[in-house]
Amino acid sequence: MYTELKEENYHGSSSGEEDYEALLTNLRIERKSSSKGAVFYLVFGIPVTSFLLIGLGIWIGRQHFADPNKICPRHVQRYSPVLKEVDTSLHIVTFNGSLLKTNVFRQDAGPEVDAAWDSLGVGYRSLAVPVEEAPESGFKPDQVKINEKYGGGFPGNVEGLHHLHCLNLMRQALYYNYDYYRAEGKGAFTNDGNIVKHHVSHCMDIIRQQLMCQPDTGLLGQVWWNPSAPTSFVDFNTQHKCKNFNAVRQWAHDRQLPETVAKDFLQPPKKGDLIYDAIP
Repeated sequence: MYTELKEENYHGSSSGEEDYEALLTNLRIERKSSSKGAVFYLVFGIPVTSFLLIGLGIWIGRQHFADPNKICPRHVQRYSPVLKEVDTSLHIVTFNGSLLKTNVFRQDAGPEVDAAWDSLGVGYRSLAVPVEEAPESGFKPDQVKINEKYGGGFPGNVEGLHHLHCLNLMRQALYYNYDYYRAEGKGAFTNDGNIVKHHVSHCMDIIRQQLMCQPDTGLLGQVWWNPSAPTSFVDFNTQHKCKNFNAVRQWAHDRQLPETVAKDFLQPPKKGDLIYDAIP
């Protein structure tokens, strides 16, 4: 049914006007209250919230990122168990860059210089990389593995020690050392001359790539020498931030595989494993 709109309903009653005024009054109160709350939040809430967030960030940073010595190595090089188990803190080392003052590593071929280079771990045997560390270390599932009955894992070598091995071979192949090591017939020199040549050039190129991979951006200054007629000369005795080499070397030393192993020490390749047609 249609209900006729009465005039009093259209114009409102006195009680309706009172309700409307009361509603406006309440609205003004709520607006004032909201304004005060907004001012309070601006003055106190935002600074306190920001302070708490900054504090939380600092705490998280200290827990996970405070030590750059732990972060930087993982950032600039591939992961290996060395980073987890060895102190890789950096320390300042002054290089011996003398041109004319030799040291034991620069001597002519002989037992003393060989012993010095051997002490760096240039001849260390492989070590076993645990299966759980293999994927992050860059090992593929079908690469060479150690037989499970001998502990399993993957045979591996610390690359830095291989670089030193290569540098040592280049030293041995220098024109004034080559005849001595060729006659001695040990290590790389058990092979014929053509293989030695490939070995030396391989080592040279590995070192080239390593130096290009992480070029030292430090600068070489110059010094004066010869008081009677001062002459400039490059100062190669510069300071560098270095890892603890001896700690890395010791880690590799302690994990060397046995010098002699059984014939079945390595697990034969399984069906589907990648086998190259030639030495890569």
